[in-house]
Amino acid sequence: MYETLNLRTMNLTTHFFDQVAKAITSLGAVIFVLLMVIAGMIFFSHTLFIEVFPSSMSAWEKQIATWVIALAWELTVLITTCNKEYIWKGIPVVMALASGIIVLFFIQAFDTDQTGLVIAMRWFVGILVATINWIYAELFYAKWAERKAQIDIPSKLVQTESAFAQVQSEVDQLRSTLDQRESRLNEFQSALREREREVNQLRSKVDEFQRELTCPHCKVVQPNPRALNAHKGHCAENPINKAQVHLNGKTSTIS
Repeated sequence: MYETLNLRTMNLTTHFFDQVAKAITSLGAVIFVLLMVIAGMIFFSHTLFIEVFPSSMSAWEKQIATWVIALAWELTVLITTCNKEYIWKGIPVVMALASGIIVLFFIQAFDTDQTGLVIAMRWFVGILVATINWIYAELFYAKWAERKAQIDIPSKLVQTESAFAQVQSEVDQLRSTLDQRESRLNEFQSALREREREVNQLRSKVDEFQRELTCPHCKVVQPNPRALNAHKGHCAENPINKAQVHLNGKTSTIS
């Protein structure tokens, strides 16, 4: 029982720290801190703008103008940093430096009447605030890109599956067409073999017919049976004709 309790406690502790880690590394945590930084920088910018705006403006005009411009400036820093792929890569750095200079003016880091230590402290705070502003803007962009990629995964998976299904359909269609072509080819081959058999039969009949029309004595093929019979009667290679020629020769000699 004691071991079961320890195991449950370890599981709860691990789950707690996992949740804390997820919260710290989440996009929500980055946005929360970034909004706090922007809120603080808006007050810095407002204070600086209200000091440099002309005194001819009424108090309410100054307040509205400085708050609007301060908000617009800090949102410009955020938007340009988070959309840096569309602009020159050095612009976010310039914006971060400008934010740092605003902080330095706000905390009077350029007042030479102060001691060196105080000025160094003010410069350090100004650089620190500008660095935090730039780091969280960069971190927000990276986490948003990661989040967007995760959101796009199901859509890309659906597109991939759709493309695969289309390719599979085309493959099936090509396979069906190939099967049809193979079937027609087999039919053609079967018809060709049948024609070859017919041709062989015709050749066999032609050979047989030629043998029937061939003179057995001189081996000359005659055009028809009637011509063959007429040819045999006076064929020089016919033994009867040869004997007749031989007798005629002897009779001619005796005379």
